[in-house]
Amino acid sequence: MAGAPAGEGTQKGGKNRRFLLGVLGFAALAVAFLALFSHQGLYKIYCLRQEREAMEQENLRLAAENASLARTIDRLQNDPEMIQDLIRRELNLVKKNEIILQFPPEGGKAAAPPGPALQAASPPPATGRGDKHGRPRSLPGPPPRNP
Repeated sequence: MAGAPAGEGTQKGGKNRRFLLGVLGFAALAVAFLALFSHQGLYKIYCLRQEREAMEQENLRLAAENASLARTIDRLQNDPEMIQDLIRRELNLVKKNEIILQFPPEGGKAAAPPGPALQAASPPPATGRGDKHGRPRSLPGPPPRNP
């Protein structure tokens, strides 16, 4: 029986199997890489989902801001008290016979106490009951609302 020895046939088949496994492994890695990182890969899909969630939250924030602005517009069109308060705050206007007292901020440095001559000339603190001549005084804060 003339033929190839039994050992040679199994070595050739083993090399072919290893080569095929190597090619299949490389192909599997290439497919996995493409599935993950291609223009429509899993990573891109993950990034797009994160971006969509961020945009949905931004849309909710903007919808709340729009609702708030719509309420403000409605009040500006129909609420004279809000208009009056806004005019007073923004334009620093006062009503006739109204006195405005300005106090230094509480958190800032306090000014030096006034000298003896200035202490006598300074008006007494506002109590809301009027001054010595019976005129009404203004208190800090927003003006009282009239019904």
